[in-house]
Amino acid sequence: MEKLKILIIDDDRIHLEGMVVLLEDENYAVDQADCAEKAIKLIHKNNYDLVITDYKMQKIDGMELLKMINDFDPMLKVIMVTGYSSIEDAVKAIHLGALDYIPKPVDPVKLKEVVRRALSVPVMQAGKPAGGQNIAERYVHFDDMVGKSRGIKQVVKKIHEIADIDVPVLIYGESGTGKELVARALHNTSARKDKPFIAVNTGAISKDLISSELFGHEKGAFTGAIDSKKGKFEEADGGTLFLDEISSMSEQVQIALLRVLETNQIERVGGNRTIPVNVRIVAATNVNIEDLIAEGKFREDLYYRLNVYNIELPPLRDRREDIPLIVEYYIDRFNQQYGKRIQDVDETAMQHLSEYSWPGNIRELRNLVLRSMISAREVIRKKDLPDAVSKGIKPGQEIRIQAGTPLPDIERVSIIKTLQMARGNKLKAAEMLGISRRSLYNKLEEYNIDEEEYG
Repeated sequence: MEKLKILIIDDDRIHLEGMVVLLEDENYAVDQADCAEKAIKLIHKNNYDLVITDYKMQKIDGMELLKMINDFDPMLKVIMVTGYSSIEDAVKAIHLGALDYIPKPVDPVKLKEVVRRALSVPVMQAGKPAGGQNIAERYVHFDDMVGKSRGIKQVVKKIHEIADIDVPVLIYGESGTGKELVARALHNTSARKDKPFIAVNTGAISKDLISSELFGHEKGAFTGAIDSKKGKFEEADGGTLFLDEISSMSEQVQIALLRVLETNQIERVGGNRTIPVNVRIVAATNVNIEDLIAEGKFREDLYYRLNVYNIELPPLRDRREDIPLIVEYYIDRFNQQYGKRIQDVDETAMQHLSEYSWPGNIRELRNLVLRSMISAREVIRKKDLPDAVSKGIKPGQEIRIQAGTPLPDIERVSIIKTLQMARGNKLKAAEMLGISRRSLYNKLEEYNIDEEEYG
């Protein structure tokens, strides 16, 4: 089993070497640094399970180092070593996110106990203790979000920062990156967790019906309105309303939504009375809203009301180190859900999974794991993977995007390349992208993509 990795920082050479020897004898892999500057370089370069830092150091002290670690990797566990006269500072460090502290002079028995306890604490309540048989347990496993990459840790940190500050949140991310998962995690971590969470994909609803869907309607408001009906705002009262693909909303709906954000009241379609609602809005988009504002397609005032706080989700291709952990998570989940007994993924198959471009992001990976488990016996092998993954991306098929390219252009290129990989099969391309076939057709129309571009 892979050794747990610890970094120790102390500018007192005798104390430093003493702790290093003691913990190496406990079978940990230990690195050392005699200043914060060297420590930060090592943290950027390596994946540590625990950092132990002295508080009193030259130039950059332990408290400043703790802040720097939190900015880089908010999930990294830190223990502060401090003199007896600095216990108050150690308590401050705990408030800043340090897991524990050890007084000087360091007691060997105390050090071993504090380290053992720190490494047994799950990251973000993973459900199982860290340092066990499953390497994923040492990393983020929070509301179906799994990973050890800096990107996913930053997302989890932001969720906890904003969960109980009751303001609108705007989530950015490509299709399939898990925007609804983040919205649910925000809801489940907030004071509204016992109230409804209602999700609406505004891009999948006809523009003629979206107002009725969101705000409800009165009997006789339009043809077919045989009864009065509550809208999603009323259903979500007291809880959270998640609005996905907000860029697709018409100006009329944008104006109505802005009015709700300003007054906390709605009017049903065909009605003449206001209805108070207490709803937190979490919105999501896979396009650059500021570009739409410049094109006159999205209201600037609404954008500023929605974008009080934003969370950006990294695409799966930018967090490849998370792929084995995500695959393992879904195997465990589907084994329980469908009574399967898949034990592992062989090395060759995992290499293909890790190297694939994942245009459909997490959604595509989830669907692929399930399909592969259906055909596999005890271990998922290369033959159980779809051709697009097992054969790899041929030269020229890899999606290359220059920095600064607008998100709509990125999505357009991704769709074209995926259709090329699927040889024009729209059902297969939709599955690879992790979206419905109807959504794919909508995207083809939105971006004016014809068969000559992918045929």
